[in-house]
Amino acid sequence: MITRQRLRAWWDALRYTAFAGTDAPPKRSAGLRWLRALAIPGCGLWAGFVTFSTVSVSPPAKTFNVLITVLPCLLAVRSPLWGWRTLIVGVVSTPLTLPGIAATWGWPWAPGFALTAALVFYLVGESNDQAELTWAGLISFGAATPFLSDWRDAALLVLLGGIAFFLGNTVRQRRLAEEERVAQQERRLAEEARAALLEERAGIARELHDVVAHHMSVLAVRADSARFRFADPAKADREAEIWQEFADLAGTAREGLTELRRLLGVLRSEDHALPTSPQPGLGKVAELVEGVKAAGTACELHLRGDLDAVPVGVSLSVFRIMQEALSNAIQHAPGAPISVELAAVPGSVRLLIENGPGDGPKRTEQTGGGHGLVGMRERAAMLAADLEAGERPDGGFLVMLTVPLDREGHPQP
Repeated sequence: MITRQRLRAWWDALRYTAFAGTDAPPKRSAGLRWLRALAIPGCGLWAGFVTFSTVSVSPPAKTFNVLITVLPCLLAVRSPLWGWRTLIVGVVSTPLTLPGIAATWGWPWAPGFALTAALVFYLVGESNDQAELTWAGLISFGAATPFLSDWRDAALLVLLGGIAFFLGNTVRQRRLAEEERVAQQERRLAEEARAALLEERAGIARELHDVVAHHMSVLAVRADSARFRFADPAKADREAEIWQEFADLAGTAREGLTELRRLLGVLRSEDHALPTSPQPGLGKVAELVEGVKAAGTACELHLRGDLDAVPVGVSLSVFRIMQEALSNAIQHAPGAPISVELAAVPGSVRLLIENGPGDGPKRTEQTGGGHGLVGMRERAAMLAADLEAGERPDGGFLVMLTVPLDREGHPQP
């Protein structure tokens, strides 16, 4: 059923094709653009030479036919529709300047002009939708019909023009399909990266849940039991203990609030059961390194500072980053020696992991479908830490993490 909207769409397509359209050639690489910019004018110049060699008319008429043969190709480099409009002018005007040429080779147009028409029809089909292409074909046929003396010539004209339009449109459809496939691939990769990020955040939240629960439990138990532990606060020797107890409670509360803010900053999946085993920390880095050595990889560990004084949340996150970095080193550089330096210095916790080049694939966030670097960066961002992870000039890999702490040794929010 022909609706008003459909008629309006066809009318807009006609206006665009005949008057308003300023289509541009499809986007291509720089090399292909240069090749196109040379090939199309080259074909136009060759068609002009064919016209110059095959028509025998007065010099002004010959000059006009050569120009109207070359000009559509030159315009089609930037806008195929403008090249086609110039071609239509030639379709109507050149038969008037070439009397007797139809008796020579059966067409009222010069052979070179026919080559130009085939090229321009192809370019129009390559750069326009079917609606514009339909109008271009109808207008072209309407402009040429008055100069045809036989229905067989008209049929041949429709066949040849239709083939040029069809080939160009086929190339266009294949290009659009490829662009859509690439776009879908990019969307899929973006969704996978987003899903991996949410999964990492959910894992971090589950781990921090235990840390926050521990701080709040300690705070509640100590506050609840204070009235029994300090039953007689009037005693002088108990005053110092009471003040120390309040200081400890305040420190536990601040640390718990810091971890709670981190917990609220990440996404939490309620579909996963919370783990009941204790979370690892920096006290277990030696066991982690021993596991690497047991896998057949040389690994040196250098520890500095009081690691037990590092807040639990920071300790857990640094341990997970170290665990991921060592796993990557074993997977992507099997056999390459690993060096681990971990230091708890005033104002920060620093981790440096280096390994030499190996025979495995280069580490990227998509290598093997893993997203280890995503999780490392997410944990570093949660701690407001500086993380550097990348290849060294010798082909090895470097992971350097610096977590800032405040004066009391707590992670800065």
